[in-house]
Amino acid sequence: MRRLLHIIILLGTLLYAIPTSAMTDGGQFVVVLDAGHGGKDPGAIGSSSSNREKDINLGITLEVGRLLKANCPDVKLIYTRSTDVFIELGRRAEIANKAKADLFVSIHTNALPKNARKATGVQSYTLTLRTASTNLAVEKRENSVIALEGEAAKKYNYNPSPESNIMFELMQDHDMKESVNFAKMVQNEMVHTAGRNDMGVLQANLAVLRLTYMPSVLLEVGYISTPSEEQFLMSTSGRQTMAKSIYNAIVKYKAQKTGKESKLEKPSTTPVPTTTATEAPSEVSTTTSAPTTTNGEKRTVYKVQIFSGSAKLKSNDKQFKGLKCERHEKEGRYIYTYGSATNMDEAKKLRQSILDKFPQAFIVTFEE
Repeated sequence: MRRLLHIIILLGTLLYAIPTSAMTDGGQFVVVLDAGHGGKDPGAIGSSSSNREKDINLGITLEVGRLLKANCPDVKLIYTRSTDVFIELGRRAEIANKAKADLFVSIHTNALPKNARKATGVQSYTLTLRTASTNLAVEKRENSVIALEGEAAKKYNYNPSPESNIMFELMQDHDMKESVNFAKMVQNEMVHTAGRNDMGVLQANLAVLRLTYMPSVLLEVGYISTPSEEQFLMSTSGRQTMAKSIYNAIVKYKAQKTGKESKLEKPSTTPVPTTTATEAPSEVSTTTSAPTTTNGEKRTVYKVQIFSGSAKLKSNDKQFKGLKCERHEKEGRYIYTYGSATNMDEAKKLRQSILDKFPQAFIVTFEE
């Protein structure tokens, strides 16, 4: 009985202290963008010491913010960091809570140990207080920053009591449902708009989500430990592609909650350098311009990019692994694509059909 009374008292105190969101700031929809890691915390490291997760996260975050500022006057945008600085997990959540945010999006880059099999794809995480063993590695990696915070880390009470779990479950039930709602949207966009491999909407006990009092999602935008995804995420066009997908999800979620629609971004037409090719004298069939429809209007064609480089390749070059590919020239580089589709579903099937040969392949679009 005393334990139950203790829970009720603490719950009442916390509920009174929690800021309410729901667009109270002049009718604006408040979005907090959180670029994971930063400063003394580089996050995961790629094949080169200069390829750092913190830089990928920040680049994507700032591009999402740029799109929101350009297209959504009804959005109030707040960054937890907009430069290369170290921000404690608790401070990140505090920024979102103080702003009475309607949505908190934390952007991260995945990684596997050096001796692990390569993986590709994107994941969207929401909070759970019941840790699943399959997500334990993610929890350890994304919560590991707590070790850099010294005495300040004590405030997290990261071994929650049964009472603490009950309180958080009661307080966050609605927000957790909305978090899953948004997570499904952003996962769909990262798969369809960005053409990335779908690794699902998952749950984990992540401190930065546990401390926020609004719909909150942590995104893993790819694996810096996988060479093809490392190159994609280290490129400007790769980050722009991921930013467009995250932006689209925010816009769709905002429209669902406010009824106010904003411009959506189409999949990127800028290919991503993924591999270097040896020089070769002959040509592959080249698409220099796209055909138009019968009424003269342009339409979108989807193709699967397998790699790009500075070389022209013969149509029977062994790098194509027996596939019949097209060559597209852009800004002094040659982009090689496979197949053609008129919609994203067909394009996904094309991409799926060659993943055994080109696991780094992704979907690009051309305007006809």
